[in-house]
This record gives sequence, structure tokens and C-alpha cells, in this order.
Amino acid sequence: MVDLILDFNLYLCEKFGYRNSCSVMQNANGFCVNISERDLDCYIRFWEYSCGRGNFPDWSIIIVRSNFKKNQEESLKDLARFFKEYMPRYGYKYLCTEDDDHEYYQTLGLKCIMDGFCPNYALALKDLNV
Repeated sequence: MVDLILDFNLYLCEKFGYRNSCSVMQNANGFCVNISERDLDCYIRFWEYSCGRGNFPDWSIIIVRSNFKKNQEESLKDLARFFKEYMPRYGYKYLCTEDDDHEYYQTLGLKCIMDGFCPNYALALKDLNV
């Protein structure tokens, strides 16, 4: 987990100039990352085990909130490209969104995995076309 956070912090520093901006909370399924900076507000779950919750597959990166104040769509795609390139080395296989009112799934081309009141979306990292 430490190397993954270091890589993610490096990405944020190179892309946005934010140094050590990830607030990390470990939990039973993996960990969560919160980033609150001037131009960026993100909350992302890195789940090794989903235990079937929300129909998320194991080894999922779940974007709960990803608000870029500048160039939202292109910045979100760039984040997805980063995940696609670097996260498989840490075992992660899927990119997902949870309760996606902001329709990140449309920008990223994710597929519905749970329909209803709070729909969830996912796609294998290797199949992302961003």
C-alpha cells in the first residue's frame, strides 16, 4: 500500500503540483484516499475485497467523488489512464464508480453492474479506452 500511495502522490504532484495531498484511511477491505485541494476534491476507495457489496468485483478502484475544478472531463480521463497504467502492478483490475450522480461512468465508458436507486458501474482496467 505504501508504494501505491507514493505513486499516487507523485502523480498528483506532477499533474497538479500538490505534494503529499492524499489522506489515507485503511479499512478491512483495503483503504480509502481523500484529496481536498484548491482545484481538486476526490474520494476514492481501493478495495482488495468487496465481499459482494454493490456488485463490485474484488480488486476494484472505486471513484466515489472526483471533482476537478478545471477541465473535469479531461482530468478524469487522465486519472483513469494513470490507474490503467500503474494500478495493475498492485493487483487492481477494475475501475468503478459508486452512486454516480455526476455520470463519471459516461466519461470513462464504464458498464452498469448494479441498477436501481444507487447504480454502480465498472470496467476492467485493461478494457478502459481513455
